[in-house]
Amino acid sequence: MRQSSAAVALLAPAVVGGLGLPAAASAHTGPPQARAAWVTTCELPVEGTSPCGPWHLLLRDGRKVTVSDSAARAKGRATSLFALSGDGRTIVYQRARDHRLVVRAAAGGPVRELPSSFRPGGEDGALFLSPVGDRVLAGGKGHVKVLTLATGRITRLTVKGDPAGFSGDGDEVLATRDLSDGTKWLYSHGLDGRTLRSPAPQFVANAVALALSSDGHTVAAFSSGDPGRGTPPRTRTYDLETARLSDGVNLPLTSDTPPDHARWAPDGTLVAYSYDSGTTKSTVVRVLTVDPASGQARRTDTYKVGPDSHTIVFPGE
Repeated sequence: MRQSSAAVALLAPAVVGGLGLPAAASAHTGPPQARAAWVTTCELPVEGTSPCGPWHLLLRDGRKVTVSDSAARAKGRATSLFALSGDGRTIVYQRARDHRLVVRAAAGGPVRELPSSFRPGGEDGALFLSPVGDRVLAGGKGHVKVLTLATGRITRLTVKGDPAGFSGDGDEVLATRDLSDGTKWLYSHGLDGRTLRSPAPQFVANAVALALSSDGHTVAAFSSGDPGRGTPPRTRTYDLETARLSDGVNLPLTSDTPPDHARWAPDGTLVAYSYDSGTTKSTVVRVLTVDPASGQARRTDTYKVGPDSHTIVFPGE
């Protein structure tokens, strides 16, 4: 189902609100949004540097919220899985006492247990929330499950490669596959069973962040830049149907801090997240908004996370 961004925005409050989870009315109304989630770093006698304690949220209103029942580590993984919806209003995570997946509003409230059979898998497992938090993806290489929270329906998808998140409207799943000959393939798996695939051109294959549009076939790719040549990170879009690669847009970032994650916003713009790492001080996060149509890119937000953050998760990741 390929509805316009406007239609998705209108439908989201009815679908999600019926669950007791926050409705995605707009970026400035409704329940508080989370800007980021993180788990802190500890030095352990045997393991060395390790995530420890529960996960934390930084809300847009400035508050810091501790997700007290969340696990920092999980069996078979160095760090437990944690995901934020694209609108920042819903979270899903592994509960500390039994590592079961649970979902709740970012600002707090009742916790909903997901089915015990709905698990992300082992070391290569992935966990994502849809843009408005009405669907949860769990799985890994080869197979994923998508749970629609309003109905409880689970859709099983056979995917090629590794799942990389939902499309901008949550109706498709992006997956990537690296072949032994050095090429990369991109896949758009629709929840309706439709699949698009295409070999990735070099710029897309080398990208540090990818995001699938709500049209189900346009992929935004972000490069890291080249410090040797003095070129900044860039973004281009690639069409899985036509194999058309757009012109590039330079980003107001340096190659030292390339985008770490990107997502499509409901208005058709791109949101990219970059942060400084490798320090025990608070991590500085820079948020960019990119308009693929006009080629304009600007910084729209800056904030700090931490200190001592081991892993950071952004909305849509």
